[in-house]
Amino acid sequence: MRASWERLWARSGAECFLSFPSMYHSWHSIHRPQGAALRCAVASDDSGALAILPMVVRRYGLWTYASTCGPRAAECCDILIEPGATSQTLASALLRNFLARVRPDYLDFDFVRLGSHLQLALHADPALRIVETWDDQVPYADLQSEGEWSSYVQSLGRRYRADTARVNRRLREQGRVSVEIVSGRPTPLIGWLFAHKRKWSERTNRRGDWVFSDRYEEFISALFAADPRYLLFALKLDEVPIAAKLLAVNSSSASLILITYDEDYRRFSPGNILDESMMQHLFENYRSSDGRHLDVSFGPGVEAFKLHWSRDNLQSVRSYRLVSSRWGRARLWAKHVLARLSERLRNKQVDTAGASTC
Repeated sequence: MRASWERLWARSGAECFLSFPSMYHSWHSIHRPQGAALRCAVASDDSGALAILPMVVRRYGLWTYASTCGPRAAECCDILIEPGATSQTLASALLRNFLARVRPDYLDFDFVRLGSHLQLALHADPALRIVETWDDQVPYADLQSEGEWSSYVQSLGRRYRADTARVNRRLREQGRVSVEIVSGRPTPLIGWLFAHKRKWSERTNRRGDWVFSDRYEEFISALFAADPRYLLFALKLDEVPIAAKLLAVNSSSASLILITYDEDYRRFSPGNILDESMMQHLFENYRSSDGRHLDVSFGPGVEAFKLHWSRDNLQSVRSYRLVSSRWGRARLWAKHVLARLSERLRNKQVDTAGASTC
């Protein structure tokens, strides 16, 4: 169903995480080797797919857990759906159909945009009980109405631009600075990106499991080599990489996926220097089907460089942990009872110890 999937993806204006190549390589590189089962819910008519909810399920003990088929790194998730007046009705029906057929006990959805088809469907289904949520912000550059690159740059914060220009001058005093752009073929820069991302994660203690996952690196490598819509930008000093950013070009937007830099050059802010080349290349070389510039999603997190290029424009996202069966609710009830008993036991031990001291 690749052809039908890709036509729907292009019409919907969805981001890269819902594209067929992303789901295909995520399934084969990450989920299938871990013993998951593919459960992709599809609504279609004679013209092809109208809505797709790509999911996987796993068994943990006596319970079944369902989650999206994406890599579950820092990407958002949603239902891939035909735009139109009945889209939300179709999204809700597809989710209900998935729950009725697959019957998972628990569901996980990460970084769901507030107001999206998936978010509204989750809240509309009476069979679902929300166990836990947490919110994040995604900086988002709205560029579709922009004219010239120069006018867009002039609209950005002056102090940030001045600071970046200063460190750029200092870096150029160290040697020859260049930018390499790679797409559609294997490159050792992917390995370099992961190696330095892991060093950064160790140093900052921001240890997402996906950063250290060989399966996730295999997924990115396979996806990058197979799909020219993924671009790798590398800032080099005397032909040696010192910063890299991986970006995906969608039908009407672009998505920043993975970034890192060489810690030895931290004082030069090489990632900030690379941003301008990346954004200008995207601005001048890619357009949507209606001829407008692409919006850019920078992913969860409100780092300074994201706020600068997005002009503080933020989208709210929410991650969900849900229970969807009586068996799942029974487990929650049992965990709650055990937690209360454990708390009472601890309190009793503290009281006993206090009495003994007296």
